[in-house]
Amino acid sequence: MDTDTHGFQPLVQGSIHTGLVKQFLPAAFVPRFQYRCARADFERLCLFQLRQLASMIAVVGGLVFTGGIVSAPAWSQGVSAAPPQSAQSSPATLNASTLTETLASLTPEEWAALPPELRAELEALKPPTWQAGISAKLAAGWRDNPLLSAVNREERAFVRTQLETFLWRLPKGAWEAMAFLNGDVIRYVQPLPDLAGEQSWFGQAEVRWQPRPGLRASLSTQGYFQDQVIDLSATETERSVARLRVTGAVLGGEFRITPAAPVSLVALTQAHESRYRGFSEDFGEIKLGGRLVWTPHEAWNVTATVLSRVRDYDARPAYTVGGRPLTGTLLSLQQDEAELKVGFTRGHWQASLTALGLANRDGGSGYFDYDERRGRASIEWKKAPWSLSLESAAVRYHYRVQTVGIGFDPPRRRRDDVEATLRAERTLRTRWTWFGEVQGERSRTNEANASYTQTTLMAGLAYTY
Repeated sequence: MDTDTHGFQPLVQGSIHTGLVKQFLPAAFVPRFQYRCARADFERLCLFQLRQLASMIAVVGGLVFTGGIVSAPAWSQGVSAAPPQSAQSSPATLNASTLTETLASLTPEEWAALPPELRAELEALKPPTWQAGISAKLAAGWRDNPLLSAVNREERAFVRTQLETFLWRLPKGAWEAMAFLNGDVIRYVQPLPDLAGEQSWFGQAEVRWQPRPGLRASLSTQGYFQDQVIDLSATETERSVARLRVTGAVLGGEFRITPAAPVSLVALTQAHESRYRGFSEDFGEIKLGGRLVWTPHEAWNVTATVLSRVRDYDARPAYTVGGRPLTGTLLSLQQDEAELKVGFTRGHWQASLTALGLANRDGGSGYFDYDERRGRASIEWKKAPWSLSLESAAVRYHYRVQTVGIGFDPPRRRRDDVEATLRAERTLRTRWTWFGEVQGERSRTNEANASYTQTTLMAGLAYTY
């Protein structure tokens, strides 16, 4: 089944130098910030959570943060005035780019009017222009069916290493840039025939342009390499599981507009090239789509996505309705997809539900036509030092023309996949985390000798910097 790119875990945590602040605020109000990377949502990459920053600034310097704009009231200009009540109320949460832009919005006269001690403290609050982080994991585990075999299962112990890195250039004016690289390498203690291990690498670089808060455009490029046992049965004429070496590149663009909170509209496009070593699966793909994001409440978010892909194969032929290759033709697939995702976050809990429907059409005899229905659910609980998560997914492929068996009316080909992952983490020290994971996968089909299961157990340590 498909797997998501591994997301980032919390990386660095520290305290601001607050010599001057401590003269005005109790220790409980001294702000702390942490560099955080959110899993499966690159948009929230590297947020700085500055707790009660607005209240602190109001008391220390009389600056009022309102929608990312700073005003310097009478107190900072030598006139006696109490801090506004709005600045003393609820804590404000600002990301690093907002803080940088806010401080930069002060005019030279406003900056010069501030007390020297306050200016020094505000300079200390400015995050570095470049942010970088790295997470490395080492684990040992056991897998009962590495080759996804339906009949000859061979279990193996393995050692697994994972690497996650990111680099972020804070916004300068309307421009922002970021990049990350993920690697995942498995080596089996006793190599299997033609399979000593598996690996995958994925990298992305992105540039964003945001001339104003409700408008953003981005351009990204991605590259990947996979050397893994992969089930290709969905787009093949029969069950096909093999070790594949695949390289690919993706160039994409996205335009996002927020006409009125809490609604955002996104238009996107991608060009994708994939190359298979030793297999006639090379293809080029163009994807167009749109997304609607609705956040009716701080705890809820709803995302609706519509995508359309055209995939042209370089060497695979089209087939007749009876399953015979057509000489001199090239296969082209049209995939139309609709997805609805609902997310919920409250306190220590985070959960999501996703439903997806996809129609695959070959534009010819229909031999490769199928309908896909997919559901995914996840739930996560975090309370220091523990984190527990459960993810599950189910997908059904129903083929419209292909049949199995023989006879006057053989049944249509069908395939059902289910997988689930249970994961536990515990923070041991500031930079060290222990984790354990259990993953199960099952693929069932009405084809003979084509169903299989796989179970993976794993435990290890992660170091973040």
